Amino acid sequence: DIGGSVIARLLEHPNAASFNITALSQSPDKAEKLKEFVTPVVGSHSDTDLLEKLMSESDVVLAMVLHFSAVS
Repeated sequence: DIGGSVIARLLEHPNAASFNITALSQSPDKAEKLKEFVTPVVGSHSDTDLLEKLMSESDVVLAMVLHFSAVS
């Protein structure tokens, strides 16, 4: 999982204890597992109101979104 890899690297930073990391997850189960390391938010990247709120509260935003579409 790309986002999990990025979070892991951020948490390895020498100043990680001073970081306030919020992670958006579509899965409540994954969000629950993240609670130990970050502030999880359950939602979707298509929820523009939620994204706007989260981004307005952030200094840095990293987007890790995989998009798959079926080819017919």
